[in-house]
Amino acid sequence: MEIKNTIAFVAAAAAWRTISGSKSETPSSEPEQNKNRQQSQCPVSGKKVDGPSGCPFSSGLPLPDPTHRCDPNMTEETKIPDVPPLTQKQREIIKSTAPILAEHGVTITTHFYKNMILAHPELRDVFSESSQKLGHQPRALASAVYAYACNIDDLTPLLPVVDRIAYKHTSLHIVAEQYGIVGKHLIQAIVDILGDAVTTEIGDAWYNGYWNLAKIFINREQEFYSTAVQAGGWEGWRQFKVEKRVKESDEITSFYLKPVENTGKPLPKYHPGQYIAVSLYIPALGYKQARQYSLSDSWNGEHFRISVKREDGVSIPTKSDPTVPANPGWMSNLLHAKLHEGSLIDVASPYGDFFYEPSSSKPDSPLVLLSAGVGQTALLSILNSQLGNPKKPITYATVARNEDVHAFGSHIRDVTTRFPNVKYKVFYSSPSADAVQGRDYDIRGRLDLRAIQDDLHIADKDAQYFLCGPESFMLAQVNELKKLGVDQNRIHVELFSAGDLPPSAQ
Repeated sequence: MEIKNTIAFVAAAAAWRTISGSKSETPSSEPEQNKNRQQSQCPVSGKKVDGPSGCPFSSGLPLPDPTHRCDPNMTEETKIPDVPPLTQKQREIIKSTAPILAEHGVTITTHFYKNMILAHPELRDVFSESSQKLGHQPRALASAVYAYACNIDDLTPLLPVVDRIAYKHTSLHIVAEQYGIVGKHLIQAIVDILGDAVTTEIGDAWYNGYWNLAKIFINREQEFYSTAVQAGGWEGWRQFKVEKRVKESDEITSFYLKPVENTGKPLPKYHPGQYIAVSLYIPALGYKQARQYSLSDSWNGEHFRISVKREDGVSIPTKSDPTVPANPGWMSNLLHAKLHEGSLIDVASPYGDFFYEPSSSKPDSPLVLLSAGVGQTALLSILNSQLGNPKKPITYATVARNEDVHAFGSHIRDVTTRFPNVKYKVFYSSPSADAVQGRDYDIRGRLDLRAIQDDLHIADKDAQYFLCGPESFMLAQVNELKKLGVDQNRIHVELFSAGDLPPSAQ
């Protein structure tokens, strides 16, 4: 696991030479005239900068190389180099040197993010503060690049990972030039920490490796942007307002989002199961934060609906206490507290690799949906999108703690009344004394597939299975489905971390 946490940062090592002009030796001691430098002055060139967006080493951070550039907008930093394909020797070097940085992963990660955000504070809008504190973003990036190193001879198993990350990037409006910014600061962090361990040969191989991988993502993301625009969507952010707010349970609230600008055109049609990113300015922080939430209803052309779970006991940043909690739920709490009818919020076009479209040759094949907690949001979109086909057998099973936190139950029960082809099974792990079995829920305990095996269409080799919920829940259900004889290729899970690998690639 430590190797996975570190390998991403070796990927750009040799680019140091290209960006800085030449690889210089770090001086053993800092020049005397720089010891009493001001925070707004570069310790090498003496160039004075305004605000926090200048030289990343003007605030007393260690100086990695005296030839570094101070201007964060320099063309060298955002230029996409023209690199050749990897040679076979370089492939062998990448595979053989993958473990080198295992010992230094956390140090490099911390150094990398600190320096990059200091030099480019505008990237705070892109990077989740809580994910940085919890280490989710470094792990996702490291895992993906580690898999790239391990599969360098045949990238076919990684294509699902590439698409997953590329969808996340497009929803946050990542652009090609930002790969140069990330590359520069990864290089600085690597050289700072490892120094001479990065030889010329190793550096050249990983420099080519980094940019060959980066171009795969750049090209794929441009395809996604173009597809979104052609479908009536947009690239970047568009302002929406909260048209309606509905409390679905004690924990989950739905927000109906409608564009502020009326273009006269319907919202882009999305695949059921996909998500949108929303971005909100946080006054306590002084910058925006963005999150992705599954669309929880089928497409209607007039509004988007997201259904957000509020985590109990999670604080949110305030002006009196702007500290960002190290918890992924603080943004959802903020939406619950601050997003009311009429509130404005920026929204991206729909994206995502987790979605369902019926087979054109077998549109009536069975569909099984398995969810836990708020994981039912994406599956609800899938369910609602298939109600127009009364010949399609659908089983929807979900587990919740009790009736107080169980959302959308009345809607799905109404669906089963109107559509006999839909079966609904509810598990409560801790039902209250007031809950009535047979009315509020069907089975007490955690979701048990063997208890509903007759409704899972196991014998039908065309049945598709979609799972959404906590990682432990999904892994358990995948294992149970495989034990029951379901082929892995017919099981689809919503991986919330961009760098997570499908089982076939691990």
